[in-house]
Amino acid sequence: MKKSKKKPLMVINKKRKRLGTILSRSKTQVPEAPAEGRASSSIIIYRSELDYVSRCILDRKDIETGGQLFGYWTSAGIPVVVYAIGPGPKANHQRTFFNQDVDYLVTVGHRLKAECGLWHIGEWHSHHQLGLAKPSRHDVNTMVTTIREKGLGHFLLCIGNCDDRTSSLNGYLCDGISCARRPWDVIQTDSPVRRIVDESLKDILVHPKTASASYSDRSISSAPLSRPRYAPAYWLEEKANNAVFKAIVDYVKARNAGIDTKVQLNGRGEVQIATESGGYSETILFPSGFPSTPPVITRYLNGNLLGRSNGEWPDGGGEGLLKSFIDYYKNN
Repeated sequence: MKKSKKKPLMVINKKRKRLGTILSRSKTQVPEAPAEGRASSSIIIYRSELDYVSRCILDRKDIETGGQLFGYWTSAGIPVVVYAIGPGPKANHQRTFFNQDVDYLVTVGHRLKAECGLWHIGEWHSHHQLGLAKPSRHDVNTMVTTIREKGLGHFLLCIGNCDDRTSSLNGYLCDGISCARRPWDVIQTDSPVRRIVDESLKDILVHPKTASASYSDRSISSAPLSRPRYAPAYWLEEKANNAVFKAIVDYVKARNAGIDTKVQLNGRGEVQIATESGGYSETILFPSGFPSTPPVITRYLNGNLLGRSNGEWPDGGGEGLLKSFIDYYKNN
């Protein structure tokens, strides 16, 4: 392929069963975050995103498909997958190769970076029922070369398989030398941005038609709900504070009766309460410094920011923490 003077974009391309990531022509580059130098021993992913990829794979059981993974790298070099996309409307699906819709990838990638601060950190594609559960030699060579050329440090490459009813997904962490299999570390909650992004980009996104995920990998399908990984010295590490938090959640649910309300854990180990109704959504984040620092209340309408909390935080602490929250919530 001749080199283009236009900026490169990383997309999936496969020819004659040769699967891999190449530099493709594009006017704009998807934001890709250089990883830390050290290599991670696992890949963190939210359950909602693992489910999303499973549904995409099961949409096309006899043909190849794929997509991209967005998130960030922790200071310890651990990749955190926060949002996954599948094939765009103009993607090319064949039995032995898949090409992503480049315009779709560019548009979604830039919106995710601008609105959520998420970077393009990986790719996934399926080998459906071909019986190849790992990257081919060509995949690895192309990925290694691309990482070197773009100075990425590390990049994720995930390979999916399926049968008539279930799917599997194997994660590989690639560097400038090779790609190594890494286990999933699944956060058993929805991604904190899944609903927000789905609403914000509802006129752009193409979602899978398969309604439910299904796994042949028992380490995923039977994974128990794990203990939350809170930020260091987080306030919910103290058992007494869990009762206060439950009271806060109950209060928010009562104030938003009839509206879908969920408790979520973000990639930084901080808890937030998320509500959504139609085009309106609200998140109440309890940052790592809480209760010394106030909760952050953010509201959106049809994907547009309505505002963030900026009132005085009384910081009652102890038994007064619930009252402090209620007063703060009413004033914001």
